[in-house]
Amino acid sequence: MKRHLLLIMVLLVANALEAQMIDHKGNRNQTYPMVTETNPTIVEMVNQVDTVNLYNTIAWMQQYIRDATKPEALIVQNYLLDRFEEIGLETYIHHHTATIGGTDTLEAGNVIAVQPGTEFPDEYIIIASHYDHPDGPGADDNASGTSGVIECARILSQYSFKRTILYIPFNGEERWMVGSYPFVQKCAREDMNILGVFDFDMIGFWPGEEYGDVTMYSGCSYISERLFDYYQKVANLYIPEMSTYRFTAKDSYGGDHMCFNIYEYPALYIGDIEYHAQNIHYHHPSDTIGAGVNCFALANGFVKAVVAAAAELADGWLPPQDFSAVVENGKVLLSWDEAPETESYKLFKDNELLLETAETSFIDEDFVDGEWHKYYVKGVNLEGVESAASNMDSVLSREPLQIPVFYDFEDGSAEGLHLNNDNWHFGQWNQRKCLRASTIMFDNILQIADLQWFSIPENIGDITLGFKIYKNTWGIWNYNVNVFVEVTTDRKTWHKVEQVSVNMGQWRDVSVSLNDYIGCEYVQARIRFEGSGKGTSPSPNKYMLIDDLYIDFNTTGLQEHLSAERFSLSVTPNPSTGIITVTTGIEHPYTVCVYNLLGIKILQKMISSDGTLDLTSLPEGTYFISADNGTDRITKRIVKANP
Repeated sequence: MKRHLLLIMVLLVANALEAQMIDHKGNRNQTYPMVTETNPTIVEMVNQVDTVNLYNTIAWMQQYIRDATKPEALIVQNYLLDRFEEIGLETYIHHHTATIGGTDTLEAGNVIAVQPGTEFPDEYIIIASHYDHPDGPGADDNASGTSGVIECARILSQYSFKRTILYIPFNGEERWMVGSYPFVQKCAREDMNILGVFDFDMIGFWPGEEYGDVTMYSGCSYISERLFDYYQKVANLYIPEMSTYRFTAKDSYGGDHMCFNIYEYPALYIGDIEYHAQNIHYHHPSDTIGAGVNCFALANGFVKAVVAAAAELADGWLPPQDFSAVVENGKVLLSWDEAPETESYKLFKDNELLLETAETSFIDEDFVDGEWHKYYVKGVNLEGVESAASNMDSVLSREPLQIPVFYDFEDGSAEGLHLNNDNWHFGQWNQRKCLRASTIMFDNILQIADLQWFSIPENIGDITLGFKIYKNTWGIWNYNVNVFVEVTTDRKTWHKVEQVSVNMGQWRDVSVSLNDYIGCEYVQARIRFEGSGKGTSPSPNKYMLIDDLYIDFNTTGLQEHLSAERFSLSVTPNPSTGIITVTTGIEHPYTVCVYNLLGIKILQKMISSDGTLDLTSLPEGTYFISADNGTDRITKRIVKANP
């Protein structure tokens, strides 16, 4: 657990931020089992948690000042290896090359113990802690958390689970997570499927009866909110005598869980830091059993909660994962991953049941352009029981954004740009009329500006997304608040194409190539402004400004092609009852628009080749249809008649 924020920031710059950006989506859309009643086998596991075991581990570890760079850390590393191997688990050490203070290096590493899953061995649950402590016995910080990992491993290793559990005491947390950070980077590079991380960090201090009943608290980032909701329900179900809540403050205040959050893996901070201000033994020679660890009932409760949550998740029935809604060939395609143990799927649209199907995709024909439609799916098993819901996705329009586009925000509008909440505003800030994303609370930030989907024809030149940006964040938020430019072709994986580094109080021009997506029929780009946790910024007013947002491309090659192109426009049948055939002879994607007699555009569509156009939803009357190849436009009048 961290002590001095100034030191933190110095170490941060020297270590963590030197790492490369890894294009990995993590598991931010991960959803969890529905747990409504206790499982007798898991009750049996919970009841095995033994205070004596926790006491003995803490007592052994508090003999040593376990600074991450010193020989004592190596002694404790080997002790932990022995404990896991006595339990019967496969172990290894994850070493890293962090340098601290210019000369000190870490000989001791992260201790990894593996309990392989029997059915889904590539799906991981992690129970973690840190074992280092720089300036005292560190009984609570964090021999207590490490004793919890050992006790979880002792109990859970007696049983078989479908999914793999990793037990990991990290080294170097007190040196600003120089152990966990490279480990999480390794996980991201290898695209590990980590369902959730339960990070014990100080679990044995209670300030006294004047603070009420002994209560368990946990911290979560925005990325981890679904995991916290799941954990809280399970903990309150299995340990009803000791309620579980979210931290009221400081759930981003250091800890190895932050490294997982950075790479979009759900991870919880589990510990007694809710009462940090009352713990006079924190980072002090008096952090020993009886002082820093003064409440084994609390430590016992935390371990029981994690045993229950990990066991339920390791064997649980997961909802369908990676649900997405995209436009394909002018239709809204809904798709999701196949869920094991699931016989059928119930698909919901705007919170109403749309249908039940055995397939893992569906095309929604009944879609109203210009209205947000939200979708999700639930699994149904052989007994007809429904799973929890998948992640939700939504669609506004089947029609693509016409590129190039430019937004200067001067008129306070941005058609084709979706802002994810009400904390976006147009106005005058820092000498510019621009778009502002802000938060006015000491809590998680997630502000997203989504561009409407668009196609990128194969025969265009370089294509670029650009904008001006200004960021105002302070304190630890400089580390934990990031701005990313991301692109997707399926709304399942958002590729990180740029992590935007912004000096405080300065405008910066950002230009990002989209050339990797040339030829893609469906592309979406977004700017994501996110920070994890609450309570650590000295100011609740954190914001980002965006101006002059554009997508543009080099049209030299395209214009040469178009200038020599000859096209006509044929629309048949005319009159028509709704389904018409459009023929132009254009051999690349082009735009078709439909106007009413008042000249109001009522439909616009980018199509890849000649074919049919559906006007059945229009009332009878006279309309004008135009085709635009980028240089010329031809218009035909058509009469729509009732069938």
